[in-house]
Amino acid sequence: MTVFDDPLLLLALVLMVVGIYLARTQHKAQLYKQLETRMRAHLPSASIEAASQENILRGQGTTLSPWLETLLQPVAKQGERMAGAERDRRNLRRLLDLAGLRRNEAVGWLVMGKFAAGALFAIALVWGWLPPADRTGLTGIAAGLIGFFVGSMTPEWWLKWRAASRGEKLARAVPDALDLMVVCAEAGLPIGRVLQVVSKELGLSSPEMADELHYTAAELQILSDRTLAMKHLAERTRVSEIESMVATLIQAERYGTPLSQALRTIADESRKTLILGLEEKAGKLPAQLSVPLMGLILPPIIAIMASPALVRVIRLLAQ
Repeated sequence: MTVFDDPLLLLALVLMVVGIYLARTQHKAQLYKQLETRMRAHLPSASIEAASQENILRGQGTTLSPWLETLLQPVAKQGERMAGAERDRRNLRRLLDLAGLRRNEAVGWLVMGKFAAGALFAIALVWGWLPPADRTGLTGIAAGLIGFFVGSMTPEWWLKWRAASRGEKLARAVPDALDLMVVCAEAGLPIGRVLQVVSKELGLSSPEMADELHYTAAELQILSDRTLAMKHLAERTRVSEIESMVATLIQAERYGTPLSQALRTIADESRKTLILGLEEKAGKLPAQLSVPLMGLILPPIIAIMASPALVRVIRLLAQ
């Protein structure tokens, strides 16, 4: 009798191997955390964050555990091969940037995720909706193709929804970010340090804006052209308020305009734009509420007003 003949022994062996691997991974994570704590005790936090390649390359919410990242690396490479032409890859990369996912492997993961979602949706549609007699015929093939198309588009639809939601959050956070930048600029801080301080202060109230400003501050330290890092910020977000902020900062950098004065001007304009947007939404509320009011309130009122006459007509017909 061998281990493979007894399923319980085989399961115990597999669980033991997995437990040893997870224990080693946890031990390594604890060692890295202790090392980071010691470094932060002897070095300023800003220098550590600026020198950390992980903070520069990885976006918010995309950091994975080491074992999962090792497992998904072949998946990302296979997805890169199946991504199609260079134009399609650029479009997917732009969509991922708008959604806040800046990992280098994100395009490959997205492509493989689309194929996996399409296959799962097709199988669920064919085997869960069609009767057994129609699963292998033309009806099953057509249902499978429709399910694969809808399922493969689901990750992209989710990314578009996430990008739109993230853009709204960034637009709402621009006035607060500009007010903090004005305070930092009046204190005499350079633009790179201003972005670092503001990103740290906005970490709780607006993590999306904090992530973008932190990434831009890292690019300012790496790139030789400072205006290029600002343009990257506008291209990653595609928010009109941030684009106007970037244009003003580039002009201030190019023509030597005082940074605090330029930031104060944009802050006032962003506040006015935010107030105008709120007033516009408030002005649209009566028109938007008219249809629900007519559909929900008008029929009961008509029923209440017509019910006495209807009862009288029923009594007359009964006689």
